[in-house]
Amino acid sequence: MEEPRTLPYIELMSLPETNALRWAVILAGGSGTRLQPLTRRMFGEGRPKQFCNLFGDNTLLGHTQARIARMIRAERTMYVVVKAHASYYRQELKGVASSNLLVQPVARGTTAAIAYALARIAAVDEHASVGFFPADHHFADEAAFTSAVDRAYTLADVRGDELLLLGARPEHPEVEYGWIEPGGMIDGPFCNSVFRVNRFWEKPSLEIARGLLDRGCLWNMFVMIGRVRTFLDALQQSVPAVFRAFERPAGMFDADKVYSSLASGDFSKQVLSALPDRLGGSTTGQRGLERSGNAGAGDGRGWGSRRSHGAAIRNDAPDRRLIYFLLLY
Repeated sequence: MEEPRTLPYIELMSLPETNALRWAVILAGGSGTRLQPLTRRMFGEGRPKQFCNLFGDNTLLGHTQARIARMIRAERTMYVVVKAHASYYRQELKGVASSNLLVQPVARGTTAAIAYALARIAAVDEHASVGFFPADHHFADEAAFTSAVDRAYTLADVRGDELLLLGARPEHPEVEYGWIEPGGMIDGPFCNSVFRVNRFWEKPSLEIARGLLDRGCLWNMFVMIGRVRTFLDALQQSVPAVFRAFERPAGMFDADKVYSSLASGDFSKQVLSALPDRLGGSTTGQRGLERSGNAGAGDGRGWGSRRSHGAAIRNDAPDRRLIYFLLLY
């Protein structure tokens, strides 16, 4: 079957009608504690890295905002921030509608941030597709990223009961990132070079990271795309207490009250890492990992972050640096 058309740098005026139900959520609430020694030296304070201009004049959040604007309309782009960071984001996001700025009273990790955004979008259209994008990533090849994300949204439209995750081939045995162990290829329309996820590895030891590198595993970028309803189902099954906390009519709830009842949670550990166990695909220990080789593997060079997470299908173009894998839910 013919590959779906990719749209590297599409203008808003020419966005296809199928994008009407596509949303984006930019996750900008991280504290960036691991990089604070660097940001203190550069900026005189330990500000979160997404509010730092590490690449050119724009902050990482500014770069992310511009990148997503090429694919998703502003009225369907939400930002999840933390109240304590108001002095950093107030000016940068001054043009964002208040309804699209989700201010968390306190930081409770990525699980709460994602649940908050899903609740608000579901109140508008729970059948929409949504992508989650960390605000602290940098891409040297933005055209490759944009093309890859557009294809992921297309697959999410076609395969509504599945979640798609984005990853990159690692350059070194990084212990501060999450990793993905690829599984078997998926058959179906629009799915050539689409794979299952066998297992997630969260911030492994150096010894295990070296093994993952040797066996062709990937850095997890925490870029996730799928239907709102599918994400909500994953939350309900993995973290039912969080799901119930945000389950209110029309997405309206007392954020202060909700967040005071929540413990901090990591979406990768609480939700993503639990999903492969429900797939029917095999999971293996470190020594049982099979080398997947370099066929279709994207190059991690050009992707920079101090986070873990992400991934979902292969991009076949030889000049592309990104990989996708499809996580069946």
